[in-house]
Amino acid sequence: MFNKSGIREFRSSTPDHFRARRSKFFILLGTLIFKFYGWKIEGSLPNKKRVIVAAAPHTSYEDFVRAFPLVLALDIKVNFLAKDSIFKFGIKYFFSWLGGIPVNRDAPVEAKNFISDLGHKRDAILLGITPEGTRKKVIKWKTGFLRIAKEIDAEIVLTGIDFEHKRFVFGEIFIPTGDNEKDINSLKLYFKKYKGKHPERY
Repeated sequence: MFNKSGIREFRSSTPDHFRARRSKFFILLGTLIFKFYGWKIEGSLPNKKRVIVAAAPHTSYEDFVRAFPLVLALDIKVNFLAKDSIFKFGIKYFFSWLGGIPVNRDAPVEAKNFISDLGHKRDAILLGITPEGTRKKVIKWKTGFLRIAKEIDAEIVLTGIDFEHKRFVFGEIFIPTGDNEKDINSLKLYFKKYKGKHPERY
């Protein structure tokens, strides 16, 4: 159960500008929960000021259940996009505290513009996204993050969500070519080596 998680190595290599500097209590809490699940983390974040973490396959709410304790354990300051319908009542404060940004799916351009402005205003930004945009099986992936990456000059880290081997893999750096269709096809091919919670939805 409490296998080597890779948390300490990843945290020690994380650039200072991405550190959240939370209390030791939250770091320990996140570490214990993540290790309880028996998961591990591989790879590292690039030492750049603007980074987008593109994570896939996103096939279950359990992706977030595994990811949120990891964010605490790594003590990283990350923003992530989530549908605005989950930002309700008391739980919206929890999501906002973690770095969540509500997105109205009927107005995706507003979200893209907001993130782009945020990227230009901040000295450093770490943004987590799921290219599929939903847990359901989809044919067409979202492309807004590709445009955002080019606009704010961010590196995209391809991050596998691998339920088969219980791990998050921070892998290759992806540089958008400007041809969104070609880029999305390349990403779909790359993430095929990872198995989500529900592989049939990928």
